[in-house]
Amino acid sequence: MKRIVLLLLVASIFSCSKNEDEVYSVLFEINDSNYPTRYRKLTPLERENKQKEFEQGQFTFAEIDSFGFVGWSYNSDYEDRKQLYSNKFVDVAGLITEAKLYLVEKSEFTGIFDTAQLVPQKIDARFLDFSGAYTRTDSIIYNHLGISFGEQKIQGLEVYNSLLNISANATGVHHIFGHWYPDVYIPPTDQVSVELARTVLTGRELTGYNGWHQKLTHTIAESDLNEYRKIIYPYITKNHLELRVCWGFKPSHWQIFMDTTTGEILLEQDTNFYPL
Repeated sequence: MKRIVLLLLVASIFSCSKNEDEVYSVLFEINDSNYPTRYRKLTPLERENKQKEFEQGQFTFAEIDSFGFVGWSYNSDYEDRKQLYSNKFVDVAGLITEAKLYLVEKSEFTGIFDTAQLVPQKIDARFLDFSGAYTRTDSIIYNHLGISFGEQKIQGLEVYNSLLNISANATGVHHIFGHWYPDVYIPPTDQVSVELARTVLTGRELTGYNGWHQKLTHTIAESDLNEYRKIIYPYITKNHLELRVCWGFKPSHWQIFMDTTTGEILLEQDTNFYPL
């Protein structure tokens, strides 16, 4: 009986449409001191020092993010890149091995401690020509290597938005694009079952706007929630990055992530693109 009352209360709380002042309710308190894995935001000076440490021993375009990891951004200069690509190579396999070792060497920034994690999903060996500056004379000579290692997975769960790509040439790795994390704690049990998550979300009104600022709404139906996945979501708060385990749903063209421990809705976004 208590569970039925709880479900009704939860459904009532979450069926309301979201507004700017709404704070997503917590269904359950966190009773596991290990959860979530949390990384503190760096001060500007700490970040600057981290960047200097990271750049030691290898020229790189990659930049350290606010939490001390190799980030999504990069600072690339055309002339520097042109100079880098003047170095040709033929040993693709050897450069891949060097790249893996480099990622482990820089584990403090890449979150990678074991080369066994690094299984290339796509390898792109190319010869880039800068306005006729270089002429390709052999189909097995390259000056640029791109490797995609895919999404990080921990205990079978994908870390959302962690796609790891690197760029390298004969001098080594010069760009790391993506996020992998060295330590992620996954609670042994879920306080919020997928059934409870569906109960909470069914009937919820989603509100967004198209490119013409016209209001769009969608009320979540039970059938919208048949498909789901369990993922690890890097959730950024004011001062921390938290690695949260979530149920992921895609009602219509929306994406929703709900924490499997607290029941908080951490992400609710319209994935449609509305051109003007």
